[in-house]
Amino acid sequence: MDKREVLKDTETLYNGKILTLKRLTVQLPDGTEAAREVVHTNGSAGVLAVQQHRALFVQQWRSTIDQMTLEIPAGKCEVAEAPLVTAQRELNEEAGLAADHWQPLTTFYQSIGFSDAKISVFMATELRSLATKRPLDQGEFLDAHWLTLQEAQAAQQQGLICDSKTVMALSLWQMAEEKDGRG
Repeated sequence: MDKREVLKDTETLYNGKILTLKRLTVQLPDGTEAAREVVHTNGSAGVLAVQQHRALFVQQWRSTIDQMTLEIPAGKCEVAEAPLVTAQRELNEEAGLAADHWQPLTTFYQSIGFSDAKISVFMATELRSLATKRPLDQGEFLDAHWLTLQEAQAAQQQGLICDSKTVMALSLWQMAEEKDGRG
């Protein structure tokens, strides 16, 4: 039996600055119909910036979970913006840095049960300070911290690192370190 759902109708419930909420009416494999509420975004990009066996993390308050977090620099893609361009912009905005070497690490959907939000994560190395730093986005307040892999893993155990992009970046960083004989 074919398990695919067939899209019958789409209704936009909310169209905001960073997301759109839609209600999809789909026909299920058994012929009945169901509603699916879906959050649409333009995607995002994150940067695991590594220098001398330390990675850059930003500490910021997240109202969505009512706590302070440590995360890799990241941000939303503008319409039709390539994720690498987003990652480069965010590294500049959040740390005043640029990188001469960029390596794609992974791209994944963050929560496929209700959203098409996709994030691309890059490793940035050969970092350099920029003479002119882009300003942070309005309402963005953060502090930069350089952590070793072990310090970052401890922060994850303490619940400070708790978002999917940063947890994924940590896992990939650990794998790279182990491959290079440092983990």
